[in-house]
Amino acid sequence: MGGIQAVIRQQAGSIECNFEQVEQAIQERLNEYEGAIFSEESKAVAKKEAAGLRAEQKNLKENLRDAKRAYMAPWEAFEGRAKGLISLYDRPIGLIDSQIKAFEEKRIAEKRQLIERVYQETVSDMQEYIPLEKIYNARWENATTREKTVREEMEKIAAGTRQALETIRGMHSEATEEALRIYKKNLSLSDAVSYINRYEIQKQEILERERERKRREEEERIRREERERLALEKRAQEEKEAALRRAEEEKAEALRLAEAEKTAEVAQAREEAAQEVVDSLIPEFTGETRMYEYRVTLTTDAKEKLELYLDSVGITYEAEEITGW
Repeated sequence: MGGIQAVIRQQAGSIECNFEQVEQAIQERLNEYEGAIFSEESKAVAKKEAAGLRAEQKNLKENLRDAKRAYMAPWEAFEGRAKGLISLYDRPIGLIDSQIKAFEEKRIAEKRQLIERVYQETVSDMQEYIPLEKIYNARWENATTREKTVREEMEKIAAGTRQALETIRGMHSEATEEALRIYKKNLSLSDAVSYINRYEIQKQEILERERERKRREEEERIRREERERLALEKRAQEEKEAALRRAEEEKAEALRLAEAEKTAEVAQAREEAAQEVVDSLIPEFTGETRMYEYRVTLTTDAKEKLELYLDSVGITYEAEEITGW
């Protein structure tokens, strides 16, 4: 196109109207009706006058519309041709842009390959935790971003990740694996450390509750064993006392039996001795007999026993109570 530029020349248009004359006529009408009071008799005249004013107003609007349409007709014709001319620029611009876009896509593809290579060289041992898509920075694709900058930023990320992993593992917690999974998910060291801290607090609370449970169980075991010991001692004491009672009872029974046996032996001995005495006192009934008279003072019981004895030895007797002796 060389250096050709479109030049637009415009002449100011002129539109005239008898504004002052119409404005004066309207003002005169306003002055005439301002403050006027219409009555029932003048109502028809007022309606006719208002209708005339509306007709004049409508006529002015239509004239304004027609004048604008006529005035804008040259511009609309000019604008249509100008827009067609403007659209012609799109074709060469599109051709150039497509080539520029192809160049840019090729540059970005090459830059992405560079970024991938730098990633493999700097973060290869950390890929599990920081895959490239997670740390990728679109700014690295800019033409102004150098390889040195990309490498330094990746090395910084890798170093931070290694330090974070050392920190997490260095806490030596049972929750380390879960904390590593949390860190792997969002690369937040604070979240991982907070998880371990919460876990350790909960663990201590659980251990404390377990220690308290065992302490209560131990106290209960001691109380139970003490109760059992006391019960055994009480039972042993009762058994001992029962055994002593039985022994005393057996001893008393043995003494009683011995006493009874001794008493029986004594009684038997007395009976045997008495029988011997009785036997020795039994008279011989052979030979000559005589009658003797004795006077004996006896109680009723003694009298009965004496008579019983006399009867038992076969002595014939007569008993006569003597009064006043």
